[in-house]
Amino acid sequence: MESGRTANPIEDLRKALEKETRKRQALEHQLSEALTLLQNTMKDREKFRNLVEDTTAVIFATDPKGMIVYISPIIHAFTGMYPEDLVGREFMTLIHPEDQRRLQKVHERVITGDLRSIEYRIRHKHHGYCWVRSFSRPLVNDGVFKGLRGVMVDISDLKSAEAAFRESEKKYQTIVESIEEGYFQVDLKGYLTFVNTPLCRIVGFSRDQLLLTHFRKYFSRPTARYLFGLFNRVFRSGIPATNQDFEARRNDQRMILEISASLVTNGDGQPTGFRGMLRDITHLRRAEEERQELEEQLHHAQRIEAIGTLAGGIAHDFNNILMGMQGNISLMLMRMPPANPLIQKLRNMEQYVKDGASLTRQLLDFARTKQRQTAVTDLNELVRKTADMFGRTKREITINTERLKASWPVRVNPGQLEQVLMNLFVNAWQAMPEGGRLTIETEDDTLDMKSVHPFGLNPGRYVTIRVQDTGMGMTEALLPKIFNPFFTTKERGRGTGLGLSSAYGIIKNHRGFIKAASQVGKGSVFTIFLPASASPVQSETETMLEPLSGAGTILVVDDERFITEITGEWLRELGYQVIGASSGQEALAIFETHRDAIDLVILDMVMPGMNGSETFDRLQALNADVNVLLISGYGLDGKVEKIHGLGCRGFLQKPFTIIQLSEKIKSILAKRPPRNIGVVRRME
Repeated sequence: MESGRTANPIEDLRKALEKETRKRQALEHQLSEALTLLQNTMKDREKFRNLVEDTTAVIFATDPKGMIVYISPIIHAFTGMYPEDLVGREFMTLIHPEDQRRLQKVHERVITGDLRSIEYRIRHKHHGYCWVRSFSRPLVNDGVFKGLRGVMVDISDLKSAEAAFRESEKKYQTIVESIEEGYFQVDLKGYLTFVNTPLCRIVGFSRDQLLLTHFRKYFSRPTARYLFGLFNRVFRSGIPATNQDFEARRNDQRMILEISASLVTNGDGQPTGFRGMLRDITHLRRAEEERQELEEQLHHAQRIEAIGTLAGGIAHDFNNILMGMQGNISLMLMRMPPANPLIQKLRNMEQYVKDGASLTRQLLDFARTKQRQTAVTDLNELVRKTADMFGRTKREITINTERLKASWPVRVNPGQLEQVLMNLFVNAWQAMPEGGRLTIETEDDTLDMKSVHPFGLNPGRYVTIRVQDTGMGMTEALLPKIFNPFFTTKERGRGTGLGLSSAYGIIKNHRGFIKAASQVGKGSVFTIFLPASASPVQSETETMLEPLSGAGTILVVDDERFITEITGEWLRELGYQVIGASSGQEALAIFETHRDAIDLVILDMVMPGMNGSETFDRLQALNADVNVLLISGYGLDGKVEKIHGLGCRGFLQKPFTIIQLSEKIKSILAKRPPRNIGVVRRME
């Protein structure tokens, strides 16, 4: 972008051309006076001779036939020939052939005096031609044409300047047309005097429409006011405006334009108008907005990941606490007489522990980046648990789950389906800022080909989930877009536009489909269709009423001392000898000393220093056939699965019961008879 008064080649040439023109006008005036003086002093030859020799202009006279009868000595500088070489020759022979034809066409106007000033080229004896400007008058006596009297001046420098100006202007025009930005010139009144093709494309009008019309004609009133203010500031301060953006419209489409403008002055430094650049930055601004949106989504994802990590840590610690509670409850139940009235209280407490464990499992599912594999699931139970967990945090809305009537099981990834439901619940809650009712229903349904064909699915048995809210609803125009990635109707900071698109993808991966209906002011309904499974739901209830006793030596490794103690007490109640270790290093030292006596290692996965995974590897290095039962408050994640594939005998998620522990130990040791080689020193 040019600055206010900095020079440019075109401006310099224009000023030079103006200077040469003024010189030419002065010479014409001088020649006119000389010609008048010539006619008045023809009788005073000495005075005429002095005048002729002092002037830089050629003075000539011709007869009626165009033959030279007089020409001043300065002609030698023009043609390399002397007056005596030219007198008696036809004047036209000095002129360039192309110009001769042009002069012949206007000959009548010249001899009548109608055309007094004309430009042409005359031949130099040794090197080409030079441009001259001739000013002549016819000589008439008694109405008879007697010839011409005239003067000529050399305008070669002026013609060279004009040619250079045209060439520079052509180059300048080429440059201006080749740039991507729009270029304009406008006078002080606001009328466009020059525009390039890119500017026409940007504003959507042709050059003919734009030139010599006021700029405000092509912009809205607010935009025109803004531009007027910008030009006014540049005019008053002389300081260019650079990269100022503003909004405009083209074909009812919003545009963001960027303008830079500077003041144009003449040779005297007086303002004559403005020149500037106009750039369409709509795509850049949109790209910037999209980049910011993606950054927000990334930050949101990072926050979710951080929350997930925090939730996983909380769930792990909470499971350890529940493990301690479960352990003491189990011991009291084992040691109390069956008729003790506190037995039922302890059973109730045990149920509370199970409820707490269920909550932590949901937290762990939320925190887990790699979700569990699919399982045949009771959909009603999954929906009820998810709704209960959501309802604990959103007391301002009423959640109704009374119509959970589905009886067919479904094969789903429980964690992913909980995520879908949570997304729908959160959307419903945000659509009811003043509170409202959230109704969740399930039912069995048999769909025909007509119903499933649009989704590319097979007809058959499906289980449906309906999530209905009494929120503000959506227009019909918005509904087709709601499952698009990044589409959101929420204000900035409240949504990423990924919740529903994620839900859509998860349901599609389950060979199901999801659809939505909405009405402004009445709320929205989302309906999920999942294929029913022919397999029954696997029951997770304990079938045993009493724990299984056994024999052998077990090494219990956990950094939480109360876990080691309570597990040790359980095992001793069941008939096992127990060695406790509070770290991986301590466990390795004990195992290396008593490897032939230890029948099983119960190993916690999460420990400071040497974790469960590293401890397992080191134990296997000492004895490839070591029996290891992994325990963790985190659940069955990728690390546990990896160890399980490397020879681990089993896994239990905290909090587990003494019955579950006894079953798992019995199952592991049944595959290899216990080895009681001597009595191992008891270690607390």
